[in-house]
Amino acid sequence: MNIETLSDRIAARRKELGLTQQQLADLVKKSSVSVFKWESGQTEPKGKSLFALSNALRCSPTWLLFGDEEQIPTPVESLPTALDERQQRLLDLFDSLPESEKESYLNELEARVENFNRLFEELLKVRKSQTNKK
Repeated sequence: MNIETLSDRIAARRKELGLTQQQLADLVKKSSVSVFKWESGQTEPKGKSLFALSNALRCSPTWLLFGDEEQIPTPVESLPTALDERQQRLLDLFDSLPESEKESYLNELEARVENFNRLFEELLKVRKSQTNKK
């Protein structure tokens, strides 16, 4: 799946997953107009929207932005349909916590993901600026 532009990669992956623009918009908590603008190249997803989009499309943000060959998303027919062992383990551990602790751990995990996303976003900005200079 070697697709030239960000907008083409978004549209192709959405269609490969069998999603409408509205369904994708619902998954990323944006309007269908936002998805339309991303797919038509009028705007680009940034920050949290980029990460939400990559999660919804089950691909990496670097593949979306740059089309990296080594980051090509897993074909739809090969995507897992059940939780893998680590996901199930995490769910079991979470379920074993007392109710009073669950929210605390969710907040901590969300903060860790947010920190990772900020770092990753900075790395993407650097790469994008280097790509634009070529």
